[in-house]
Amino acid sequence: MSRVARVFARHNQMADIAVDHEPPRRLRLHRRFRDLACGDRVELDAVGEQVARQLDRDNVLVRRDGFGRRKVIAANIDCVWIVIAPEPAPSRNLIDRFLVAILNLPARPRLLVNKQDTGPAEPPEWLAAYRELDLDPLYVSARTGYGLDELAAAAAGHTNILIGQSGVGKSSLVAALLDQYGIADAMAPATGDLAASGEGRHTTVTAQWYPLANGGAWIDSPGVRDFTPEIPSLDTLERGFPDIAERAVACRFRDCRHQTEPGCAVRAAIDAGELPAERLQAWHELAAEIPAQTRARG
Repeated sequence: MSRVARVFARHNQMADIAVDHEPPRRLRLHRRFRDLACGDRVELDAVGEQVARQLDRDNVLVRRDGFGRRKVIAANIDCVWIVIAPEPAPSRNLIDRFLVAILNLPARPRLLVNKQDTGPAEPPEWLAAYRELDLDPLYVSARTGYGLDELAAAAAGHTNILIGQSGVGKSSLVAALLDQYGIADAMAPATGDLAASGEGRHTTVTAQWYPLANGGAWIDSPGVRDFTPEIPSLDTLERGFPDIAERAVACRFRDCRHQTEPGCAVRAAIDAGELPAERLQAWHELAAEIPAQTRARG
């Protein structure tokens, strides 16, 4: 009789897979499961030694690498926490790119400001632009435990993934959460420090699933320095920029690209201070990548 199991981590041709509350076991995968990722649900064969079938996904978080190839990060996600910290310095462009991927899952995006060891610092002014996207930040410290109760409560019962730059403390946050609220120390993630340059070291090399004692799970993901979401069409891009899409309906021309066209409501919102110019700049950068992604898929 087959049993339903969860993929905890993917390692090339192998995967760590667990049934219910059993410890995960590393199994070799048939080549037809080359797309299998952390968070996937599968059926094992009667003896539990092989994956017999991959079950349907609710959603899947993917990116494009530097060669335009599709890379699956994790599947079946409810909430995506974009982690930033004072060091390394946050990248607005990276947040905008993350949001395109998250809002197309769809899943709820949240903003998490880590390394607030003495309590929340004065937030950078540019964060205010994301409030209309329901991205009011939550301030935490993996080192002191500040804000972890609020974070654990928000995560309970959901599948949560942490994404962000290398060195912002994603693995440290997961380790602190699991130590205080979750599972055995033996499953806690490895952590690292910032490199001398200030850029984060890639401590986490593959997405890893950590089940929570109160239901739900955390997924720790490898840190990034850049991120290219999968954008098969302009509709996909617009779902990632709801603040721009909402204003674009008032543009004079239906096919307005918000550049030099007369009667552009998006540029008018920027001139009025209602929309950051950086958001439109990110929109233009990603719109320019759509033809290349279309060719890569073909």
